[in-house]
Amino acid sequence: MNRLLIIAALVVSSQVASTQAVTVKLSEWKIELSRDTVRAGPVTFRVTNDGAVNHAFHVRGAGVDKGTRDVPGRQSATLTVTVKAGTYEVFCPMSDESHKIAGMARTLVVIPSDSTASPKKPRN
Repeated sequence: MNRLLIIAALVVSSQVASTQAVTVKLSEWKIELSRDTVRAGPVTFRVTNDGAVNHAFHVRGAGVDKGTRDVPGRQSATLTVTVKAGTYEVFCPMSDESHKIAGMARTLVVIPSDSTASPKKPRN
């Protein structure tokens, strides 16, 4: 029984340790990501609103449709989602998605977790 508990603890700790972090900066009409390619698995988005108006951050694709609360200017929020390989849309859903239409949208690429390719930082 003790062995099972130890194995379960190791599995949980390895899953927690493998959560990837992506820094997200929101401002009027743009989204900046610290990287736009991640590996499949849990990803925590650390979102900061550097703008003056409320923004939010939303991830949509491959069975994921989740977002943060509204984030007032100069405040932060986090969002953790588990993603599969594929392409995801990340955007600000505020004002019936008019922020998205105004340019607050990006593409997030998720590669298989066993891929030898390294996740990419976005080109500026």
